[in-house]
Amino acid sequence: MNLKNKTAMSAITKSFIYVVVLRDTALNTSGVIELNPERDPDKKCVRVGRMSGLRHAGQIFRKCRFKDKRSILKGYTTEYESEGVRSKLEVGLRLERALIQKLRHEGWTVINKLPELDSSIYVIELEPSVRKHRDVRRNNPRSRSTMECLYVGQTRRSPEERFQEHHTGFGQKKGGRHLKGKCVKLRPDLFEFYNPMPLLESLELERDLAEDLRTTGYTVLGGH
Repeated sequence: MNLKNKTAMSAITKSFIYVVVLRDTALNTSGVIELNPERDPDKKCVRVGRMSGLRHAGQIFRKCRFKDKRSILKGYTTEYESEGVRSKLEVGLRLERALIQKLRHEGWTVINKLPELDSSIYVIELEPSVRKHRDVRRNNPRSRSTMECLYVGQTRRSPEERFQEHHTGFGQKKGGRHLKGKCVKLRPDLFEFYNPMPLLESLELERDLAEDLRTTGYTVLGGH
């Protein structure tokens, strides 16, 4: 095998949802008993995790950094990818949450905490000139010229921080083509009442809100 093929193969990585069996000392974690009302005392404490950048599932135990880990619980490891409009992160978060619920119903003591309300969505009004870009027009076939151009995003920082970053061009790789110097103002009337929320909900709502605004007639960027 030549160097080019070896490099290509080494770049192929996978993502997994997995379950780690923990030592009994994990029972001392704050709030664990309250989160597991169906726990079976004969079943071990476990923790559900996500991991990307692996060549195969056999690497999970060595690479995971959970305290008090004992082994990987067999039969629960699942590989995942992006699905249609859903990003790999969104798919992984959804699978992780479903598996946590399944394990709790089966009587396992799952030490994963409830999702934190650490994410937000935001909407930025843009200058009308962004309509000149071909990809913007293509993605908004039902837009009305009398309605504003908007950008819909999701963040774990504040909407004000993201507004400044988009307007100055910082972090454009995270989404924001055509935004530099084109941001007019935040539109809290379109998003403020949703915030804050867990990460998974913010990813879903970012996409859904963008589509709803497009349907209404706005020219919408982002929402991915």
